[in-house]
Amino acid sequence: MTLKRGTETILVVDDDVVIRDITAVALRTHGYTVMVARSGAEALALLKDHDGVVHLLLTDISMPGLSGGEVAEAVAAMQPAIKVLFMSGYSAGAALHDNVRDEGVAFLAKPFVPNILLRKVRSVLDGV
Repeated sequence: MTLKRGTETILVVDDDVVIRDITAVALRTHGYTVMVARSGAEALALLKDHDGVVHLLLTDISMPGLSGGEVAEAVAAMQPAIKVLFMSGYSAGAALHDNVRDEGVAFLAKPFVPNILLRKVRSVLDGV
């Protein structure tokens, strides 16, 4: 199965440099424009200085400082149409229960392989 290439802009937020780098490379290789941030505060600063649309926030849930849920709320206030995909090394139930308020959110378990990441990102962007 061929993975559909992307054209959208994605903001990746994770305090783990390995996850951040692997994710950014996989997404860029498939045509996405990628912005990366090491923390929630850095993500918000990047978004504030960014003139264009960011289509997807891909964020770790558990990070020092702002949690992924807090980042998502702040980002949605700046870009209401943005879609959100949470990722965590914890199970979906445990990670989402403590940090995210919305039911039915998109979730990606870490660790993941690039093809799983790309399929999930495309699914969230396409709303399926």
